[in-house]
Amino acid sequence: MAAPMNVKILKFYKIPPDTATNSSSQTGSTCPVPRSGHRIVVDDGNLYTIGGYNPHWWEVSNDDYTIYPLFRELWKFNVASRKWSLLITTGHMPKELASPAALLPIKDHLLLFGGTGVPFGTESSNILHLCNLRTLKWRSVECSGDVPQRIYGHSIAILGDYMYSFGGTTGFIYNADLHRLHLQTFVWEKLGVEEDRTKLNTSKPSERYRHEICCHDSRVFVFGGGIDPDVVHGFEEMHIFDLRKSLWQLESTHPDPTHGHPAPRRCHSCVQLNSDVYMCGGYDSQRIYGDVWRFSMSTLQWTKLALTMPQPVYFHSAAVTQAGCMFVYGGVTHLDHNQRTSDIYRMWLKVPKLSELSWNSLCGAVCNITKMDRTELLSLGVPQKFIERIDAPPTAHSA
Repeated sequence: MAAPMNVKILKFYKIPPDTATNSSSQTGSTCPVPRSGHRIVVDDGNLYTIGGYNPHWWEVSNDDYTIYPLFRELWKFNVASRKWSLLITTGHMPKELASPAALLPIKDHLLLFGGTGVPFGTESSNILHLCNLRTLKWRSVECSGDVPQRIYGHSIAILGDYMYSFGGTTGFIYNADLHRLHLQTFVWEKLGVEEDRTKLNTSKPSERYRHEICCHDSRVFVFGGGIDPDVVHGFEEMHIFDLRKSLWQLESTHPDPTHGHPAPRRCHSCVQLNSDVYMCGGYDSQRIYGDVWRFSMSTLQWTKLALTMPQPVYFHSAAVTQAGCMFVYGGVTHLDHNQRTSDIYRMWLKVPKLSELSWNSLCGAVCNITKMDRTELLSLGVPQKFIERIDAPPTAHSA
C-alpha cells in the first residue's frame, strides 16, 4: 500500500523516501545525508536541494570533485514516487555551497547566488549561477554594474524583473546592503545609496546574516537575522525598503493577541504565499525554535499558528509550491551534539484545488503509480499536467 498523501491544512506531514528505488551518491547513500546550510527549491512535482554542510564529514577523503564537509551535490526528490535522485550535471557546479541563496524563478531553471566554501569565509562567491534542470547543465552569468561583494548567509527574492539581495557576510565583515539585479540585462545596482551618503535615515537595518527577505507591493521586508555568536534581531518592528521612495522605513508590527511577537532569531526559514509570509524554526544561540508564524505584509499582523514543527530546527531550508504546499528539509536539530537531519516535511498552507486533492489521493491509494503506463493514466482521466509530475530520468547534454 502506498504511503498516504495527506492534505489537512496547516499540519506537518513527514514524507518517508522510497529508499528501495533511490539512486546512489558518491558516499554510497541512496538519499542525501543529514546537512545544514543548504537550500531547497520546489516545483509542482519535485524538491531540489543544493549544497549543505555536515561537520562529521571533515575526515572524509576528497577526490578532484568533492569538497567535504560541504556537499557538492544537486539532489531531486520526486514527490509522487518519493524517490531521491542524485543529478549528474555538466558545466561547472559551484564549490561555494554553504549558505548560498537559491530560487526557481522560472520553470526548470535553478538560480544560485553567493555562498561560501570551507573554511567559512575564505572562499566566498558573488557569482550568479544557473542550472537548467532539464539538460542538467550549469552556467555562470556575467553580470555588470554595482556587483555585491562576495557573501554568504544573505537572502534573495524576486519582484517583477528584479532579483533583490540583502545582507550577508564575507566571513569577516557583515553588511546591510540592498542590491537588485535586472534579470533581463543582468546589471546590478545598489539601492539606498543616497541614504548611505547622507546618514540621515536611522531606519536602515543593521548588519546581519541568515535573515530572510520577502517582497510585496513594491516593498522589501527584512525578517530577523543576526551576527555570530549572540546577536539576533526581533520582530516588534520591521525594516522595510520602499522601492517607490527608495527609502528605508521602520514600522511597528501588530502582535498576536495571545502570544505577542515571535522571539528574536536567525537561521529560520520564510516562505511567501501571496501577501502572507510563513516563518518557522531558527535559533538565538541558546534555544532552537519549532514554532510557526504567519505575517501579513499588507496589515503587518503577526499570527502564531496552533502547531509546532515535528522537531525544532535551524539552518534548514523551506520552499512553497504555487499550489500552496510548503516543504521543509534538513537543518540542525541539537545544539550540543551538532546533530543534523535529512527529514522532509510538507504542510498545506491553504485549501488546494480539487484536482490537487484528487492527485494526492490517487498517489496515496495506488501502489506503484509511477510505474504505470502514461497512456493508461491518460485513459483513466488523469490530466497530462499531473502525469508529467511522475519522475522521469532527465537527459544530460554536453556543451
